[in-house]
Amino acid sequence: MAVHTRILSVLEAFSNERPNLTLSQISRLTGLPKGTAHRIVSQLVNWGALERDERRHYVIGLKMFEIGTLAPRAYRHRARILPFLEEAAATTGADVMLAVLDRDEAVLVEHVAGRRAVTLAAGLGERLPLHASGVGHVMMAFGPSELLNLVCSRPLTAFTAQTITESSALRSAVARVRETGFALLPNAMIPGTVSVAAPIFAERGAFAGAILFVSPVVRTSVTMFGKTVRQTAHRISAALGNAEREDVRPMRTVVR
Repeated sequence: MAVHTRILSVLEAFSNERPNLTLSQISRLTGLPKGTAHRIVSQLVNWGALERDERRHYVIGLKMFEIGTLAPRAYRHRARILPFLEEAAATTGADVMLAVLDRDEAVLVEHVAGRRAVTLAAGLGERLPLHASGVGHVMMAFGPSELLNLVCSRPLTAFTAQTITESSALRSAVARVRETGFALLPNAMIPGTVSVAAPIFAERGAFAGAILFVSPVVRTSVTMFGKTVRQTAHRISAALGNAEREDVRPMRTVVR
C-alpha cells in the first residue's frame, strides 16, 4: 500500500460516529500494523492534521479545519449566501441548510438553526442519501442528467415506513419536483419531520446545489414553506450569478 494511501486511510477512519480514536482502534479500522499506524499518526500530529484530546485519544486537528474551509463549493460565496439562510430561518422557524452534490450524495455545507425543536437526519459536513432527502430529489431533478438513473439502479434503503424504496415511485416524485420547482418529503428519514428543498443555480443556469428547510410536520405550512424556499433559492441564485460575473469581469482597456 502506497504511503499516501495509508495516510488517507488513517484520516478516513474518523467519522461523526467515531470522532476520537485510540491508536489500537486506528490500527484495527485501517488494517495497518500498529507500528505503521503509530508512525503515520505521529507525522499527522506533528503536521496538525490530528490532535490529542483530554483522554489522549486522537481527533481531527485544526489544520484540517483550516484547509476544509477553502473548499470552493462550501465557502466560496458564504458571505453572500448566509444572510438569505438566516432570514429564511427567522421567517419560517425551520432549520435552514445548504447542500451541494458530491458524486451521488448530498453534503450539507451550511446550517442555520431555527427556533423549532426538530431532529435532523444529518448535520453540518454530513451526507444525505439522494432518494430519501428533499435536497436529493432536487439534485436528481435539476442536477446531472444521469443522476436519477444511477440512484434508481441500486437498492433504495428504507429509513422510515414512508421512505421511497421503489424506482418507479422515485421517478414520479422527481418529475413532480421538476414541475413544482421544489421538493416536499414528510417523514422520509426522521419520523415527525418534513424537509422542503429547492434548487440553486449559478452563472448561466448551472446547477449549484439546494437549499433545505427542516421542520416538525405538525407545525409546517406546506404553502408557506414551498413559497419561501423557492423565493430564497431564487434570491441566492441571483446573488451567485452576480458574484460569478464580478469574478470574471475583465479589466477595461482605454484605447486612445
